Amino acid sequence: MSEVRVIWRGKRLNKRTVAMIEAAERLTEFEFDVMQGSYNRGGVSASAGTHDGGGAIDVRATELSAKERKAVVLALRKVGFAAWLRTPAQSDWPWHIHAIAVGDQDLSRGAAHQVKEYRRGRNGLANRGPDDGPPGYYRMTWEHYQRLRAANVPPQPISRPGVNTTISLGAMEIACQRDAMSGTWAADRAQVLAWASHPKIGAITRSEILPPSGTPWHQHFQRMTRKIQAKFGLPANGSFGPETAAVMERYGYTITS
Repeated sequence: MSEVRVIWRGKRLNKRTVAMIEAAERLTEFEFDVMQGSYNRGGVSASAGTHDGGGAIDVRATELSAKERKAVVLALRKVGFAAWLRTPAQSDWPWHIHAIAVGDQDLSRGAAHQVKEYRRGRNGLANRGPDDGPPGYYRMTWEHYQRLRAANVPPQPISRPGVNTTISLGAMEIACQRDAMSGTWAADRAQVLAWASHPKIGAITRSEILPPSGTPWHQHFQRMTRKIQAKFGLPANGSFGPETAAVMERYGYTITS
């Protein structure tokens, strides 16, 4: 299903993208000067086709201070854009902020490629250089941001490129009962403990990611789950259920059945 197109501040966009821009403006507390919108097939050769479809914007940054430029990029990322500051040193263009709405139904092929590059921690340019913006929001989407806002929970910069951010709830319940796990289930178990040991979480220490010698994996995972539950004020029963999984969702993780 295609997105609903509108003309907003004189630019052709869609309603989802407009809502995302307005949410980012609320975070920065100032209005953006959108210099290029979406659905502009062949309009700007330097954009490499990223503005041919929906979800693409460029925000004028020539007159913004360095602090304001960083604030705009961060706000756009927090609400679900893949966003970068573009400088005259990179190509024949003025200072601007290029952003692609992650998950937009009308993304052009070039825009969809940039989202993939963003999630790999790259800059979205032809040189495939490292991401030069604020890290931590690579898996954020507009829909997830809305859920966090409804719960009055600010988005947290946890997710990094290449990190497993989809966790199977069923697998984690089994991890509390079974020692031998392989494939994606083992990866999910390892990621839960890596997340819990992250300095911004601090539920367990780095040394507690692996069980002590002689301790069965399922017993270790139960103990670590109790620590996670205690950290977030949940009943410390050692069973990794929906309430514990919901905590990880606040930090950008996707929980499946």
